[in-house]
Amino acid sequence: MAQSQSPAQEAVHPHHALLKNPDGSWKYTNALADQTSPYLLQHAHNPVQWHPWGPEAFELARKQGKPIFLSIGYATCYWCHVMERQVFENPELAAMLNEHCISIKVDREERPDVDDIYMTAVQMMTGHGGWPMSVFLTPPGTAGQDDPGLKPFWGGTYIPPEPRHGLPGFGQLVEGIADAWNNRRAEVVEQADQIAQAVQQQLSQHDPAQTPLDIKPIQTTANQLMRMYDQEHGGFGGAPKFPQPANLLFLLKAYRNNPNADLWRALAYTLERMARGGVYDQVGGGFHRYATDEKWLVPHFEKMLYDNAQLVEVYLSAQAVKPDAADPGLYERVVRETCDYVIREMTDPSGAFWSAQDAEVDAREGGNYVWTPQETRDVIGDTATADLAIRMYGLGRGTNFQDPHHRDEPPTNVLYLPERLDQIAQQTDTPLDKLIATRTEVNKQMLAVRDRRKQPLTDDKVLASWNGMMIAALAKAGAQLNEPRYTDAAARAADSILKHMLTVDSDGQPRLLRTMRQGQAKIPAFLEDYAYLAHGLIELHRATNQDRWLNEARKLTATAQALFSAKVDRGGGYYDTLADQSDLFVRTVSTYDGAVPTGNSQMAHNLLDLFELTQDRAYLGRAIADLQAFSDSLAQRGVGMVHMQHALLRAIELAPNQFQTPPPTKQNRTAKPEQPVTVSVAPDTLDLSTGQATLHVTIQIAPGYHLNASDPGMIGLIPTTLELEPAGGLTIHVEYPPGVTKQYPFAEEAIDVYEGTVTLNATVQKSGGASKNDSGAPRLVLRYQACTDSDCQEPKAVDLPVVMNGLP
Repeated sequence: MAQSQSPAQEAVHPHHALLKNPDGSWKYTNALADQTSPYLLQHAHNPVQWHPWGPEAFELARKQGKPIFLSIGYATCYWCHVMERQVFENPELAAMLNEHCISIKVDREERPDVDDIYMTAVQMMTGHGGWPMSVFLTPPGTAGQDDPGLKPFWGGTYIPPEPRHGLPGFGQLVEGIADAWNNRRAEVVEQADQIAQAVQQQLSQHDPAQTPLDIKPIQTTANQLMRMYDQEHGGFGGAPKFPQPANLLFLLKAYRNNPNADLWRALAYTLERMARGGVYDQVGGGFHRYATDEKWLVPHFEKMLYDNAQLVEVYLSAQAVKPDAADPGLYERVVRETCDYVIREMTDPSGAFWSAQDAEVDAREGGNYVWTPQETRDVIGDTATADLAIRMYGLGRGTNFQDPHHRDEPPTNVLYLPERLDQIAQQTDTPLDKLIATRTEVNKQMLAVRDRRKQPLTDDKVLASWNGMMIAALAKAGAQLNEPRYTDAAARAADSILKHMLTVDSDGQPRLLRTMRQGQAKIPAFLEDYAYLAHGLIELHRATNQDRWLNEARKLTATAQALFSAKVDRGGGYYDTLADQSDLFVRTVSTYDGAVPTGNSQMAHNLLDLFELTQDRAYLGRAIADLQAFSDSLAQRGVGMVHMQHALLRAIELAPNQFQTPPPTKQNRTAKPEQPVTVSVAPDTLDLSTGQATLHVTIQIAPGYHLNASDPGMIGLIPTTLELEPAGGLTIHVEYPPGVTKQYPFAEEAIDVYEGTVTLNATVQKSGGASKNDSGAPRLVLRYQACTDSDCQEPKAVDLPVVMNGLP
């Protein structure tokens, strides 16, 4: 097939033609031209005088006394491309930036440490974060010869070229920064010192933990996730909706520990809806990064290696626990299609795996992935098969996608499965295996045509940590599905990393490198690289029973402990970075398990794996000590440390006597759920003959319980709402009382809740055509979820006993 283009230095960016001389040569070339990162190379011919992060740029800022403009992004970041086209390719704006600042570009995937520090600063300054990240820093020498500088004093994300939506234009911002730096420098330096101290305090975490380890944080985390569960569409939280594989792996482990029908329904429905949605590449396999809606329908089209690696593990685990009842091969198909996609499109000539594929083609989101019904018919030819494909992939239900940045272009279709395949098979009287075989052939034909389209750019750098994830996924898939191709691909990648990215220091100790591109490896690895590569090697050992993989995993673990241990300072756990990194003003200890869970969390899993494989209790002891070092955070942060909560549950299962409470069993479940909410409504009859009527709903909440307010102030919580179902030509206006702001252990921020007795005042009005319909008379439905400080009941939908008169 046609491989996706690799954005090498000479690749033509869609808008670089504006920056060329008549003879075709570049008008501008900056210091990024000799870098290997595809992201940095994308900016090598900007008129901005970019520098890579490092001592040369720092010294230049020191000598010239200019603030540093730090821009952080990654190669497949859509808004990074937008800001480049609008701002960094603008010669006038670039000249202004060059005059007043020293500009530095960082690939966040090469330097996650730099990204973590300044993202924390931006979030502190603005309350949000994202990429591209834009930060202004003090230069070295600002406060004296020995001042290393690099302290943030202004931060944001995307900055438009002109003022827009309350944001300053980029030129306006640079002029303001220059004025502050030249005329109010003392204030700027004071602010930078304060922000840097706050970042240090948040990220260094030196205080030893005091909370005893027990099962409570695990129960809190599971309850928190179930409160966020979307019963209509699956998944946890609202739009934009991310797969969040670490959450799913945790819940799968919780289910194995203590089977619960409600938990399995949530997991199974989520996995099914993700696999049927447009967030999954129905033709080529593999998952896009996230869905822009709550339905899993329209994706943000970039594909990340780390997402697909973790989701392979998720679907393998689900297949092992309980295959889909009506379509037993569903989870296995997802695994196989995803693994095949990675081997086909994301494999480096060395055998290792590339990082990501872009969301756009020629500045059009999803340009490679979308289809029309006619395009589909043209590809398939056979009318009956084409009709089936159009039905199967929702092409007959109208268009569902339009590039939000090009509204003048016609809408088209993201492929998805509006119906389950087993339902189509039943309705068409076709054996399910035959329908699946037809779909496979349809996909083969459509992929062949899609591969002839212009392809999204591929970030073809190799990252040690993400490769470790994919090695683990392929090794597990090969073993569980009895598919040697997958195991062999995992082994080739592992051999490649060990050959090209593992060096030996002057003391003969192994040292891993973070990144490699076109055979050139560089940047000393971080904790997450050692942790995830060891994870991959452990799973290769399990899949092949070859001791060499286990031996390498043990060596990497020992090296990680020697280089990153925080045992002296914190009693356990690890720093993310090496001790001698002079370009960082804080040595971080990350705890948030995001899209790539922290190295600390994965180290805990690895130590438990090594104990299981070797029965060496030193591994178990260190795992428990490391978990204890984070016990305060585990108790406070719930889902925010979900991968470490998963490790804690494993540790409690392996060594229950070393913890305060035993692991949960079926016998210690709550015997009888309480009924903490009573509801009354007055009047119980509404006369709508005059056009409108009012009513009052009184909710009495038992002591010790609360309901989320109508706007709890936190995404993912189930609000209290009063609705008409079906509306039937009626509208309802509800006056919700204000909530009480409370802080709970499951949330890092305060939320608004209802306690005691609250009353909702509502007005129901006719809005034209009001009547009873096939679904019956409109019903008033009160939705809520009752919770204590640590537990929640199932969400409720209560039909209120109200009769509506005056409807035809």
